[in-house]
Amino acid sequence: MATLIETLMQVLTDECEVFDQLLSVSSEKTRVIVANDIDALKKITDMEQDVLTTVTNLERKREEATADIAIVLGKSGNATLKDVIAYLEGQPEIQKQLSEIHDKLRDKVCQLERENAHNAVLVNDQLEMIQFNLNVIQGMRQAPETGAYNKGAYNAGETYAPTQGYFDSSS
Repeated sequence: MATLIETLMQVLTDECEVFDQLLSVSSEKTRVIVANDIDALKKITDMEQDVLTTVTNLERKREEATADIAIVLGKSGNATLKDVIAYLEGQPEIQKQLSEIHDKLRDKVCQLERENAHNAVLVNDQLEMIQFNLNVIQGMRQAPETGAYNKGAYNAGETYAPTQGYFDSSS
């Protein structure tokens, strides 16, 4: 039983360290989004995916450890960390350590949620700016016509906007 609890504590400690890495990557991501550096954003997204893979593996180990502890204690196999803490009523020292780690993890997850929400707002603002710019470009193609008429009194005016395509590379 002691080795299961040690394994669980080690996995939780590793998760805290990985979440710290993820927080620093998210902070860097915020800086890159604000700087509008697409190449750096691609690299950061790749780094983020690597860290998330590690988190997924640690989560699986944590679930296995909590399930094993619950089975040894004669409880259901689908136990959460809070359940395991409650099961260990007779061991207040271990309960305290697990509770502290649980609280640290919860705080880190809350920080990540805030950082990700902030990044989402920044990305949406960038997308809105791109849409605005596209609308301006499209509006230029629909510029008013000049007031020129031909002999038959028909409007022969031209638009003020250039006639090339939106993304024409030739200037």
